Amino acid sequence: MKNTAKRIVFIGSGNVATHLAQALDVKNKVIAVYSREQSHAERLCKKLKKAKAYSDPSLLPTDADFYIVAVNDDAIEEVAKSVQVSSGIWVHTSGSVPAWIFKDIKDNYGVFYPLQTFNRDKEVDVSEVPIFVEGSSEAVSLSLYKLAESISEKVDYADSVGRKRIHLAAVFGCNFVNRLWGIASHILLVGGYDLSVLEPLMRASLENALKYGPDNVQTGPAMRGDTNVTKKQLNLLPMDESRKIYRAINESIIRKHRVK
Repeated sequence: MKNTAKRIVFIGSGNVATHLAQALDVKNKVIAVYSREQSHAERLCKKLKKAKAYSDPSLLPTDADFYIVAVNDDAIEEVAKSVQVSSGIWVHTSGSVPAWIFKDIKDNYGVFYPLQTFNRDKEVDVSEVPIFVEGSSEAVSLSLYKLAESISEKVDYADSVGRKRIHLAAVFGCNFVNRLWGIASHILLVGGYDLSVLEPLMRASLENALKYGPDNVQTGPAMRGDTNVTKKQLNLLPMDESRKIYRAINESIIRKHRVK
């Protein structure tokens, strides 16, 4: 049987790199990890089969099939330029950076975007993580699609415009929601409770939104037009940004569901 395992170099050793590298190393071969801090590269390599750690970009292997740049968005171009390797397929993992950032730097390039929030120390089932790919050519796109299929059951194509929209939606659906959970947690702690009391409600809200659509399951005092409750709740909040956030979201719900 023909060996289809791909040789992969990771440039970056943070949260995204840690999870993708471990997932890809199962059916493929992560042969190198680069980080400006040697100890960071070594930390990730310890979780892989036979990868070697590098802190000097000039020493990286030149015969890999894929070079995955998993660094901060504003560092992608600089890091890609620092590695004088033009062979293989070069990709970044960002949702908001266009693929063409590699255009004048590498011959074959694209994007390998996992739609998930990652923490280096928290396990993630990558097979359940949607991965969106984009390539500089049809052949590159197909290669990236196959690579993504080796670790995920949810793979799709998305160009730079579509990916930006997905990323923006993720900011609302994850980052902003998490901030609201933070405010909710603080409100509860002041009263001697913790966030666990909201867990059944949080889970039910997500399940209903996914099953019926968020607009169809909106509830709460703003939805009911209960201004007495909203006024009392505003008075309970401290005179800080939480009041502004409450008022803005409350008014948004009214405009969406009650103003015709």
